[in-house]
Amino acid sequence: MRRIRLPVAGGQTKGPDPSTGNGQPNALLLCAFLAIAACGASRIPESLRGYEILVDRHDPQGTELARALQDYGFRVRRAVRGGSRPTAALVFFTYRDPGSGTAPWLHLRLADTRSGVIVGAATILLDSVGATPGARAEAAVRALLANPIATPP
Repeated sequence: MRRIRLPVAGGQTKGPDPSTGNGQPNALLLCAFLAIAACGASRIPESLRGYEILVDRHDPQGTELARALQDYGFRVRRAVRGGSRPTAALVFFTYRDPGSGTAPWLHLRLADTRSGVIVGAATILLDSVGATPGARAEAAVRALLANPIATPP
């Protein structure tokens, strides 16, 4: 954005003077940006902050889960990489109890790749969400965020 200094009576100019360091508009933009950036990180539970999420499956459900996690503010990787930040691998599967009339469930687990500790878990009833991988992914990530696993002291 270019600032224009307008002349007024008496040879003075109207508008911020760059020589005085009056950068209030820039400070306001910076504050607004920081407030917006903080909103995204606040949706991630404390126990999962700082983790990159590894989604190694490239099927439609894995792709939609990776997208939904990114939409909610997580850093997502699609391949294993050594020497990186703390990473939690996403493991997900569907399960149906044997017998007739039982509904399938989608189970998600986030496991720390260094220690194997489960740092996040969620389970959703697939009959209660949409049939598309995108709808399932949205519901799964919301469930994951709603019930964070407490970090050990």
